[in-house]
Amino acid sequence: MHGRLCEKCGEHVAIVHITRIVGGAVSAEYHFCEDCAREGMAQAFGRDISGIPKEAHVRVHWGANDTIEITRDPPPAATLCEQCKQRLADTRTTEIGVDGTISVHNLCSDCAGPGLRAHLTKVHIPEAREPGPEVAAKVREAIAASAEVKRRFADEAAADIARAVQMVADRLDRGGKVLLCGNGGSAAEAQHIAAELVGRFKLERPALPAIALTTNSSILTAIANDYTFDDVFARQVGGLGSAGDVLFAYSTSGNSKNVLRAIQAAKIVGMKTIGFTGASGGAMANACDVCIKAPSEDTPTVQECHTAAGHAICRLVEEILCGGHGAPE
Repeated sequence: MHGRLCEKCGEHVAIVHITRIVGGAVSAEYHFCEDCAREGMAQAFGRDISGIPKEAHVRVHWGANDTIEITRDPPPAATLCEQCKQRLADTRTTEIGVDGTISVHNLCSDCAGPGLRAHLTKVHIPEAREPGPEVAAKVREAIAASAEVKRRFADEAAADIARAVQMVADRLDRGGKVLLCGNGGSAAEAQHIAAELVGRFKLERPALPAIALTTNSSILTAIANDYTFDDVFARQVGGLGSAGDVLFAYSTSGNSKNVLRAIQAAKIVGMKTIGFTGASGGAMANACDVCIKAPSEDTPTVQECHTAAGHAICRLVEEILCGGHGAPE
């Protein structure tokens, strides 16, 4: 096959190839699609080829020294469009799957666009397999280990959590608010507890003022860009905090620099500070008014303990301030 477009319409593949030989030399060549061949010949040579047989190769003599050779490419095998199942396919697409497999799709021109998109959006997802008994055993082991840490946490941290409850209740009762900060999962925990206070935990009650210092991306990026990331919380504490407020400072290691600077800033403005850390407490152990330490160095387990402590604080502060479902006195 010649693999070129029709010289007349410029759209369809040329399958009729005409060569004019005069005096033993090629004088002209033309390439047309089947639809344009008759008209193209009439314009090129002033001759009508409608009576010439449509064979693979035909030679026509117009004179002693004037010969026309007509060659036709074999027609492609007819294939129905995979999308509509009605029209003949004239477009071939190749799809490379996520697993590296290659597949070819035959579409008609009408379906090629949407059909191609439909094929490319199909991703082979293997059927979910049933987990083996060892997976369930590991799940039980993980939950049991976490529960054991929380049992110890309840025994070892109850007094500190109770001090935090009273501190928060007293400050909120006098018109103070809670600011919260932390990084990563601790940032999520800060936002979580702020939501429990501003919204509600269990009781239908007035909102309690709490602000997570982790949510305003413009403030965070401006401070980090103009100063350092170590100042992203301290700067906010300096602007939003005041005497009579409480800072919840979350750091599983107890050594996050930006959290430690927030604690220092809180003390400068007269705020109380409650730290949430892992077993050692890190530098926060001696920096906070109350340090609630989870008895583990495993970050996920420490964060689970912080959630339990936060829920206990929210529950008991609600009961102290709004046990009668009214506004704080």
